[in-house]
Amino acid sequence: MHMKRTCVGLLAAFLIAAVAGCKKSEPGQSVPPAPPTRAPSAPVMETVARIHWLGKKRLAAETNAESFMGIWNLPASKKLGTQTLDKLALAPWRLLKGDAATNGAPNALLRPLLDDLVQEESYLEIRGATNQPGELVLAIRLGKGRAGLWETNLNAVLESLTGVRIAAAQGGRRGWSLKKHDAPNLIELSRVGDWTVVGLAQGRNGLLDEMLARIQRDHAPVAASTSNSWVEADFDLRRVATALSLGWNLPADWPGISLTVSSDGQNVLTRGILNFARPLPFELEAWNIPTNLIHDPLVGFTAVRGVSSWLSSLKIWNDLQLGVPPKQAYLWALSGTPLQTYFAAAMSDAAKPFNQITSRLTNEGNAWLAKNGMGTFHQSSNGVTGWIGAPFASPHLETLTAGGVEYLHGGFIPLGTSTNPLPGELIQAVQNSTNLVVYDWEITASRMNGLIYVGQTMRLMLGRPQLPLGSVSLAWLQAAGPKLGNCVTAFSRTRTNQLALVRRSSIGFAAFELHLLADWLESPQFPRGLHTLDAPPDETSIHYDPSTGTRLP
Repeated sequence: MHMKRTCVGLLAAFLIAAVAGCKKSEPGQSVPPAPPTRAPSAPVMETVARIHWLGKKRLAAETNAESFMGIWNLPASKKLGTQTLDKLALAPWRLLKGDAATNGAPNALLRPLLDDLVQEESYLEIRGATNQPGELVLAIRLGKGRAGLWETNLNAVLESLTGVRIAAAQGGRRGWSLKKHDAPNLIELSRVGDWTVVGLAQGRNGLLDEMLARIQRDHAPVAASTSNSWVEADFDLRRVATALSLGWNLPADWPGISLTVSSDGQNVLTRGILNFARPLPFELEAWNIPTNLIHDPLVGFTAVRGVSSWLSSLKIWNDLQLGVPPKQAYLWALSGTPLQTYFAAAMSDAAKPFNQITSRLTNEGNAWLAKNGMGTFHQSSNGVTGWIGAPFASPHLETLTAGGVEYLHGGFIPLGTSTNPLPGELIQAVQNSTNLVVYDWEITASRMNGLIYVGQTMRLMLGRPQLPLGSVSLAWLQAAGPKLGNCVTAFSRTRTNQLALVRRSSIGFAAFELHLLADWLESPQFPRGLHTLDAPPDETSIHYDPSTGTRLP
């Protein structure tokens, strides 16, 4: 699914960027000539994103992808893929012209092109420079018949979105070009060798020229990889947003990311590098795992350290007035009852954030619940703040001391006692890793089942629509979940301004990420928003027991 989501978004992103801000031209209206090319003194264009995807067909032929493809080819996976592409085929009209424009939109012409982006090898590159419009090129390897389909269908789709007709490509190229009023004003399609190449730019697309020459010379838009990667990507989203004038409000310290996805034959291997503009304010003190709180049988365990200075720089933390942030935090889940999920944050004065949070919950929180959710927040005589009247659960927050360390601790049900110690292998995996910042381990099948229950329960408690019974995304979580094995993720500081990611998993995602993905794919405004936040209240979906699927009174 990780590779699928990367690929199916490429064409939609191209189309959205291509016509963003444009106005439909009147029939017969002449289009002004393109502006002259940039002066020689213009800043040098630099690559701000590139993504190379081998394509599902190539993966299906590789023996090391057999396990991954077994999950991708599940009937529930195919059904989810079909629904997602059907929705994505309408996205350009919905995002650029509003929901009403989806009525009568020629999305059936776009739909097979999205299939090609999943199935075939493709390469996307974006270049940009300071105060200069960016250049985007998408190259996809296609047979003659599918190449012809792209030439005709993409033409019709763009005419529907812009109101402008195409013209034959210049300079003896095979293909067409479209010039419109608004930036980016030039969209081109060319065919060279086995590759169909689509470009987007303002005035002139130098990257397209280079790409066509590269394919003519090397028979491919990118050099063959020696790493056996399924996906190779490098991107700086802040610079991409600037190059394509997307208007994204990303934080100033958003990192540039390099990512590869491959397989060892059984597991999907994800490796990444996050490069930040400034040194990371991490203080990596020795791990102090609360072994007297965390015990077996575990199905999930997360450890985080060194982020105190970073948290203290965040506006939301300071607005909440929670005092000095924790230097270490732990999250764990036990097998058995799905609601056995807990956290513990080591704090020098845990009472201060506890009292502040309790005050907000019993005042603003209760006022909100009275109108939107269920139950009330209440502080008991023993000093524990609980959510009273919550169905199936008893969420609580408290302070405690363990091993001489103060913790802010909480969970969905009370934490019981156990004589089963935390596995030594897990402790060693955390303590023996130099410069480790985040460590996460889970049995994804178990966590998937637990998070479905927890997620649906929380939606019910907060008065939000649950993922509907029978929805394609929920059915996929339930079908794919039992087939997923362990997922281990580690973030380590490798330089003062750099984090390295290493993950070994079944399909590239952890259980929480898959649950969030399902919520996104069910959004009524897809590809915007989440179903939980954007779906209207629905009596058929928000009042049932998540453990049995039965309606509540």
